[in-house]
Amino acid sequence: MTMLTELQFTEARSQFSTLYDSVFNSFNPAIVNRKQTEQVAMLRVDLLKMILENYTLIPEIIQEEDGSITLALDLLEIYVNNSTLESAAKNLVEDIKLYAQDYSNRSQLFLHAPNRTHHFPYVLRIMLCENDEEIRTLIGL
Repeated sequence: MTMLTELQFTEARSQFSTLYDSVFNSFNPAIVNRKQTEQVAMLRVDLLKMILENYTLIPEIIQEEDGSITLALDLLEIYVNNSTLESAAKNLVEDIKLYAQDYSNRSQLFLHAPNRTHHFPYVLRIMLCENDEEIRTLIGL
């Protein structure tokens, strides 16, 4: 039993406006149950962003012998190399977006892969970014 508001799916559907107001205006997360085992949480996006703020993605900046820059994001196993830090940063933002989209599209696969399941909160944090600039801020560039 949970201390959060819990509603059955049909009840949530018939009272959706009230449920939405409670979640949004009163900051009360809620659980919607369907069948015996399906549960979905409802939570304000700003609160979700707050919960995820400690999931940071700061790449290692490596100056290569040839003068190029490598950005290594070991946590997600994403690596880019380019002639300048600015170009590498743009490449990294694009690769991060592609990875988040791929993770989202194949989430059942990734969430069951031992080497990828822990990426989920980071991917969710990336997906909550509204533009490339927010992703750049997220990765500290």
